[in-house]
Amino acid sequence: MTASILVIEDNPANMNLMVYLLEAHGYRVLSAWDGEQGVAAARRELPDLVLCDLRLPKLDGHGVLRQLRADPATRAIPVLAASAEPADDGGAALLAAGFDGWLAKAFEPEQLLPALAAWLPPPLRAGQLAPPAPDTALHANAAALRAPDPGPAARARVLLLDAAPANHGLLASVLGQLGYTLTVASNAAQAEACAGLAFDLVLCDSGTDDEAALQAFPIPALRRFSRLPLIVLRPALDASVAWVPCGRRYPARLLAHPIDPTKLVDEIAACLAAARPPA
Repeated sequence: MTASILVIEDNPANMNLMVYLLEAHGYRVLSAWDGEQGVAAARRELPDLVLCDLRLPKLDGHGVLRQLRADPATRAIPVLAASAEPADDGGAALLAAGFDGWLAKAFEPEQLLPALAAWLPPPLRAGQLAPPAPDTALHANAAALRAPDPGPAARARVLLLDAAPANHGLLASVLGQLGYTLTVASNAAQAEACAGLAFDLVLCDSGTDDEAALQAFPIPALRRFSRLPLIVLRPALDASVAWVPCGRRYPARLLAHPIDPTKLVDEIAACLAAARPPA
């Protein structure tokens, strides 16, 4: 039996990340983009748990909570507040307002999943779900991402060059679910240490549009891996900034933040397929 979790969130990047993480771990995810939609979805679907942003269009998180608590059909559903603002009181004000708990919007898998599972009956927790048979596990995880089964590519070794490692948790979760191995270099010295290791693909998160920062790192590091497929993650796609070193064996692919996990997995699979020797 699979738990259903309603996510009420108006930020597309946060919603995409939440849906990916929860579906990849076996939950059924319902989504609503404003408070009124969230209340309607909760009354219609009767989810096992609601994760609600506090700042929402039409009806804020506190309004959602009041309406759910006032309805006998939804009164007992646990409602967790998701807040981007630090709770200096440890969430005491939110608990006093009636929320069952609260989560900071870090959404790291190692924090998010146990916190949500604590409010679900044990049989519905992701850790209690029966795992798929070994020969179908990879296919099931790929299906959760709505991406093709990557087959041999799932054993690929990925090097991440990132001087601002805010997305390491997300990338590790996305790639780990499909069996990829991720190695992170956060500075030039770490990249130099990786030069003697074998990789199949390079991810480079520029994290900035500052040309001086890009020239210092990671451009020098990229030159050491010029024969590998490259995916560049940028704050925005700007065709006028051609900072990727020339002379690469394979053209670089560009993706913009916020990262869409499905798009990232599709791009990795396409890069690896293009680099694979013909049969």
